[in-house]
Amino acid sequence: MKKGTYRARGVVLHSIDFGESDRILTFYTLEQGKLKGIAKGARRSRKRFVGNLDPLSHINIVYHHSDKSELVRVEDASLIDAFSILKTDIERLSDGCYLLELTNELTREGQVLPDAYHCLVAFLKLLESGSGPEALRFFEVKLLALSGYLPHLAGCMSCGASGENERLYFSSAKGGLVCRACASALTGLIAVSPGTAALLSMAARLEPAKLGRLKPGPAFLDESERLLYDFIKYQLGKELKTRRFMAKLKSAQA
Repeated sequence: MKKGTYRARGVVLHSIDFGESDRILTFYTLEQGKLKGIAKGARRSRKRFVGNLDPLSHINIVYHHSDKSELVRVEDASLIDAFSILKTDIERLSDGCYLLELTNELTREGQVLPDAYHCLVAFLKLLESGSGPEALRFFEVKLLALSGYLPHLAGCMSCGASGENERLYFSSAKGGLVCRACASALTGLIAVSPGTAALLSMAARLEPAKLGRLKPGPAFLDESERLLYDFIKYQLGKELKTRRFMAKLKSAQA
């Protein structure tokens, strides 16, 4: 990025206080991908930044890039959508924050993925409209595809068997599906039906609007959550903080 002042549309992924009055921010933008910046005086501002720089905020940003710092300097921000409905319910809020954290972890600065921006905004809107856990699974597989991490979901990756008439297994270490015969020497496998594998593969290609109309059954929700949770944790080398919180919340409500 050349030195200068830019405008962009983005979603605030992360925000932390810095010093007495500033905030350090991470955005995912349409024009420049993931950006990290500093908003000087943001914590004291009563006009420019009030309510506009919180995580989940979808905003228009004006920022300045200088060769002197890795952080862009946020000059102004105007709100497009605060996703206020998500913030009124702890479950929806945690789901929305999970989308932010996953986007932050699976993307890198300097990599511009316009479809990742559109995907994030679209799925936040789906969550706000009341979509269930299937929206999380569809977002996971789409973001994995967009960021280059999509696992192999079409038949056995070892021998090529279609697996249409038998139980398949998923190996995070191998990065995809294996058939019963090829699974015999592997550990840490997750059983998955051909239907779940096919729907995940299709979801990676469909637009969010079409995915929002799908209502898969309990078997898909259970299998896809276990598969994608294990695969994402393997790829990142850690469990996301929001996933741990979601698990505690689910346990408390059981």
